[in-house]
Amino acid sequence: MLHARLLRYIDEVARRGSIRKAAAHLNVASTAINRQIIAYEAEIGTQIFERLPRSVRPTAAGEILLRHIRATLKEHDKAQSEIAALNGLQAGTITIATFENLAANLMPRVTQTFRRIHPRIQVRVFSVFRQQLAAGLASGEWDLALGYNISDVPGSSVLHQFETRLGAVVTPDHALAAEGEVRLHECIHYPIIVGDPSMSIHGIVRDAFMQTNLPFQPQIVSSSVSYMKALARDGEGVTFMTKIDIVDEARRGELVYLPILDRGVRMQPLSLIYRKNSAIGSSVSRFAEEVRVELEQQLA
Repeated sequence: MLHARLLRYIDEVARRGSIRKAAAHLNVASTAINRQIIAYEAEIGTQIFERLPRSVRPTAAGEILLRHIRATLKEHDKAQSEIAALNGLQAGTITIATFENLAANLMPRVTQTFRRIHPRIQVRVFSVFRQQLAAGLASGEWDLALGYNISDVPGSSVLHQFETRLGAVVTPDHALAAEGEVRLHECIHYPIIVGDPSMSIHGIVRDAFMQTNLPFQPQIVSSSVSYMKALARDGEGVTFMTKIDIVDEARRGELVYLPILDRGVRMQPLSLIYRKNSAIGSSVSRFAEEVRVELEQQLA
């Protein structure tokens, strides 16, 4: 079996499409990762990555190897969880601050999975606004924070980050849902439902409209994500969220996510952050891993 460290390197390079990005995420020198990959390619006698001007992508041989790597890493993580369950982490508390919709849609599944393995650990989830994150992390009130566009929060470091995209959210029988994707100019023929200016989604939607030279004139504004989704479920208009935000409603067939095709709509990085230069305890680290796994599954 390949050395565990090289397994992680190859997997991360493939996921990020760049040795440099993988190195930054893993906090390892890019030359070290590149050197190990080249040495392994020489050992097996074939390239596993095709080098492009600004990125890399797996070759056919690389795809075969990645299937083995990911299956191996999955089994390794499962074994670690089982060992942790046998040993039992010390009783304690994990605190995570996140946005309302992530608290409602993502965190229940993460918490349930984590507590099946670590029932002695108390999990505390707080729904907050972005502007509260820096103070809470600095004071140690929260171990972790999860949210959109928060990688630049002062005094924080990024543990995991995922790219998500803004989409229109409507009922499955809505006229816009037929094509499976939309442009913003199609949405303005229906009532627009958005978060109020205290929420990051307000600025994201406003900027998207401005970038496409469309008037931003929402008919319904609210600080409650649940309220906005309820109106969309009732067919009262179009709201805007990411795929992660409506996972439960989509599974129940209540709402659909329609990617917005306009070039002016930028990707929304979803980041899991922690206090800069602080040590991450074993229980917090394991919880963060559950967040990562759940997000990868939902975004697959």
